[in-house]
Amino acid sequence: YDSDLVTFPSSKVDAPGIGVDYYHVDGVFDRKVHTNRKEAEFIVDLIYQNIEKYPNRSLGVVAFSVAQQDLIDKLLSKRRQSTLEKEYFFIKNLETVQGDERDTIIFSIAYGIDAQGRLLHNFGPLNRVGGERRLNVAVTRAKCNVQLVSSMHHTDIDLKHTSAEGARLLR
Repeated sequence: YDSDLVTFPSSKVDAPGIGVDYYHVDGVFDRKVHTNRKEAEFIVDLIYQNIEKYPNRSLGVVAFSVAQQDLIDKLLSKRRQSTLEKEYFFIKNLETVQGDERDTIIFSIAYGIDAQGRLLHNFGPLNRVGGERRLNVAVTRAKCNVQLVSSMHHTDIDLKHTSAEGARLLR
């Protein structure tokens, strides 16, 4: 938005279920299949926690890759109940979430340190030209609450190893 976007302060004081929540998971990014299983399992649990805590809220999950989206969907299918109505719930990836919004959005970063202890600073669509716009669209899909789930901390992203604006903004 060429630095012309003006945001207004919230009318609500920070409280559980409002604003941004960060959940760190001790997961490992599997570079062969491009997924983080522990993170996906945590997200499925988080979906059901949200349904229980906020039964009147719509809910969405945005994964940073199609592979992670598919893994979350597969794990969720094993536990799915009639409580997940399509108009109130979706699982999408960073590139397909435009136009959808929900009260709560859970983000699955998936990317992180691999089994060899390395972080390759490849964050999929965020590394491409326009990745910062995809991130902006994704984080603005939540009306009440963003729940960020990641196996890395912001300090793990070393900006000396990437020039991608999307990666910088994620950090």
